Amino acid sequence: MQNKEPIHGADATKTAHPSSVSDQSGLLSSKRFLPLFVTQFFSALNDNVYKQAVLLLLIFQAASVADGALYSNLAAGLFILPFFLFSGMAGQLAEKNEKSRLIRIIKFCEIPIMVIGAISILTQLIWLMLATVFLMGLQSTFFGPLKYSILPQHVARDELTKANGLVESGTFVAILLGTIFGTYYITQEAGPMYISIAILVLATVGFISSRFIPLSPANDPELNFTFNIFSSTKDVFKTLNAQTESVGKSVVGISWFWLIGAIILTALPNYVKHEMGGDELVVTAALVVFSLSIAIGSLLCEKLSRSRIELGIVPFGAILITVFLFLLSQEPNISAYRDVPESLLTVSEVFASGDMIYHLIWMGAIGIAAGFYTVPLYALIQQRTEENSRSRVIAANNVLNALFMVGSAIISIVTLSVLEWSIPQLLLLLAGLNLLISVYIYTKVPEFFLRFVIYMLAICMYRVRTKGEKNIPDEGPAVIIGNHVSFVDWMFILAASPRPIRFVVFAPIYYSKSLHWLFKMAKAIPIDSEKANPVAFQRAFDDVAHALERGELVGIFPEGKLTGDGSIDTFRRGIERIISRSPVPVVPLHLGGLWGSMFSRKTKWRLPRLRWSLVSVSIGEAVAPKDVEADALRAKVIALKEEHSPDID
Repeated sequence: MQNKEPIHGADATKTAHPSSVSDQSGLLSSKRFLPLFVTQFFSALNDNVYKQAVLLLLIFQAASVADGALYSNLAAGLFILPFFLFSGMAGQLAEKNEKSRLIRIIKFCEIPIMVIGAISILTQLIWLMLATVFLMGLQSTFFGPLKYSILPQHVARDELTKANGLVESGTFVAILLGTIFGTYYITQEAGPMYISIAILVLATVGFISSRFIPLSPANDPELNFTFNIFSSTKDVFKTLNAQTESVGKSVVGISWFWLIGAIILTALPNYVKHEMGGDELVVTAALVVFSLSIAIGSLLCEKLSRSRIELGIVPFGAILITVFLFLLSQEPNISAYRDVPESLLTVSEVFASGDMIYHLIWMGAIGIAAGFYTVPLYALIQQRTEENSRSRVIAANNVLNALFMVGSAIISIVTLSVLEWSIPQLLLLLAGLNLLISVYIYTKVPEFFLRFVIYMLAICMYRVRTKGEKNIPDEGPAVIIGNHVSFVDWMFILAASPRPIRFVVFAPIYYSKSLHWLFKMAKAIPIDSEKANPVAFQRAFDDVAHALERGELVGIFPEGKLTGDGSIDTFRRGIERIISRSPVPVVPLHLGGLWGSMFSRKTKWRLPRLRWSLVSVSIGEAVAPKDVEADALRAKVIALKEEHSPDID
């Protein structure tokens, strides 16, 4: 997306953020997040209590297995149908209106829907149960864009990953509890009464909690709303296509996760029974392991991301999903653990069965990896989508999610029923498809893979300490400048930045056979000396100016060369030339701890020490364009070294 705002002055160093001045206390104890978390938790819990109870009632009432399968698939289809039909309208509505009021209205509507649901369960009228499932899907359709688009209005940028992790973990815990509760109580003699009371209480609690959600101003009050489902759906996808490619591919990535998750959850009971030889309690244990693991992975993601949106974790999660899907596809030898042929193993027998326990571990590992995979993608969509488009982008995401879930059903039917594959063969297919989808996404958006390389470098070889990262503007153009210590300086600066940076790189290094692919992936800008190649020299300055016009960050090393003794050399005047042409803020930083490393000129290349090396990235306040002067910038970088890194360099 091009930045159409004019480039000028110190005002560009700041970006308005509703939560930037809010307290940074624990999210779960804050009034700006807790009500939304509770509302979402009870919504997911209520949905799954009712859906699970209804599915079992439909199966019990079916005259045959075929009828039971028909009712189950019909209920699932009716729940998803509103996402296809009304997500466009839901996205427009969320964009145009104050969000907390809309959430209260939607949650209030859940109460009469659950009244109908209670009547349907008590009377066990099939048509009324199916109608209620459709109404629940309709309510979820309008709630979806609100719950995700409201987050950036109430949490700070460095809290987005944590907030999404909490929402995802809470949702999957609620799904687990709802499924277990609905399954257990509907089979009891007084089960219909228990379920009816539960769904009414849960709907009421959800409505009460929604009343405490803080006000959330409309993103685009002037948006033209339409009741035409085709026009509104077309509008949300048009809005999605107008976003950056990283946002578009993140939506595809999230939808692919829902396809995998739907297939695993659908196949899990049969996998446990026929491949692992486990009984009903083992099925429940597997469901608990998979669901809780996603919750754990979602919470761990915030820790691994260092409270930021770390895209490097996404390929890491995708790789783990592929590996553990492959391991899960390896059929265990269950006959070795059966005393009686065809007998089913209990939970205790599975835990004592040698390699059988590993299949539960693989399920848990897939769940944890799924948390690593999805949480940063949701956070990226929220952070990089234009504020007046966020709800519609999430609505488009919901439509694609529903489409991919339908695709999951088609894949399962074709492979298991038509081709008569085994479930392990289906899981092996998923592992291969996941690898292909991942390669496609990371080829189209190299930033994901680049961040992965940087992330692995940082955690495997170095311990990075970053200070002042909030001085990098959330949006808009700026030039990042710093001292030049090693060949990998740019990687550590990228690791410290919440946004992509296009670095200016010396042409012979940029075009070197071993590194050209990496610099091209990073969208670096090659520059040659003015004497050796004046055309390339001028082209580099033109490329920098064009990048800044588009609102991007550009990184340069004003020394123009690597330090030969660890000191900060004279800054050349090229930075002044850049700012004279494109008056944008300049953010100074200092790199410490890299002098003497295998990538610097102090020593010959050698293997890194076994202990982590400490690297510091100290980022100072942005300098207004009118104050940019090479010597003054050098002084600021030296001051950052003395202030933050005296114990490292």
